[in-house]
Amino acid sequence: MLPERIPIPESLYSIETGDPISSCLACDTSLLEGSTEYLIEKGYRQYEAYDVQETVFGYALCMDCHATMRQSFSEVSKRRCQAFLAEHVDLAGRTKRLLDAESHDPADWTRRCIVHDTPREELEEYQVMAHCQGDELLLTHLPLLMGGPAVDALAQRLSDETLDDLGGFRDEHLGLPPELKRDLQGPVVA
Repeated sequence: MLPERIPIPESLYSIETGDPISSCLACDTSLLEGSTEYLIEKGYRQYEAYDVQETVFGYALCMDCHATMRQSFSEVSKRRCQAFLAEHVDLAGRTKRLLDAESHDPADWTRRCIVHDTPREELEEYQVMAHCQGDELLLTHLPLLMGGPAVDALAQRLSDETLDDLGGFRDEHLGLPPELKRDLQGPVVA
């Protein structure tokens, strides 16, 4: 069964240009034309005292680069992450429930943390992941939102080797300031 497709919402556009993300962060492959599938990941931080939210990072990875990054995960990390997600998330049930809903608004898919069910507005930090092809968002098990506590819990299951690899990816491609590197582990792309 082919996934339902909808236009990519502006919330997943580039933070630099305000337009759809047009190239892969790692290999610079063009994403908006043709049949290349890719993942978008954006990280957010909310400052409740100031009623402000900022986008800390946003990027797209083509599926080839995503596969390469996932292959760099140690076997221990892969096993631990799969076990954690299997214990806390029913992706198939969630996907069916959302696809059966009248509205296929991607905001409905990212209102709550997929692991802890915390509402987005109650999270200090969170990350959103989406699966796209060309200028369309594919409604698969993505899009999803993972809150900061869930990202931290997942990161705790990663081996030192995998954390080093993700940190290298983050440092090379995202250029986060030192105060954010401590808090944001890097990509969580599903």
